[in-house]
Amino acid sequence: MPPALSRANHARIRPFRIAVLDTQAASREQLVTTVAEIGIEVCVEGPLRQNVVALIPRTGCDAALLGMDDPDGAAVRLMPEIDCPVVLCSKNTGPDMVIAAQRIGAMAFLVQPIRPEQVMPTLALATSLFREGQFLRRALAERKVIEQAKGRVMERQRITEDAAFRWLRRRAMNTRARIADVARAVLSEETESGAQSRGDLSVTM
Repeated sequence: MPPALSRANHARIRPFRIAVLDTQAASREQLVTTVAEIGIEVCVEGPLRQNVVALIPRTGCDAALLGMDDPDGAAVRLMPEIDCPVVLCSKNTGPDMVIAAQRIGAMAFLVQPIRPEQVMPTLALATSLFREGQFLRRALAERKVIEQAKGRVMERQRITEDAAFRWLRRRAMNTRARIADVARAVLSEETESGAQSRGDLSVTM
């Protein structure tokens, strides 16, 4: 690999700030020691409990290393509250643990004991997959909003679907806004208009 390309690749793998969650103190200490060897900052460290998990968004962790050997552990219940990529670390490689990793939405699986050279590439891959998933979910949500707004414009202006989309796109260009934001504004206008109409009707009655 050319030196310039190698330097560029290393530059893209920036230092991570992570959480280390493990109910077993000895296992947690081993994880912390391993990541410290390669200069990764541990911003949250503790057992897998709700009050510890709540610290993750407050400290801006890039990812979480989750030590777990019991496939029926508390992680399954607490995972919805962990809003960052999770790397499962376990000595248990049985099928039940693999299923548990899938259930909690782990982005990667490291078999303990973990070697320091495994950590950085795994975190880079996990965070990349997590961001991609976020982007796809946001794109899907925005597409639904655009479809709803397009329907409202079609109904209001009595135009075709293609014409309604062109109207949204033109308005986005004229206002220098994203088409999804224009779509939300259209839906918001319709909602406010409907609420005002109902209010006027109740007063008349």
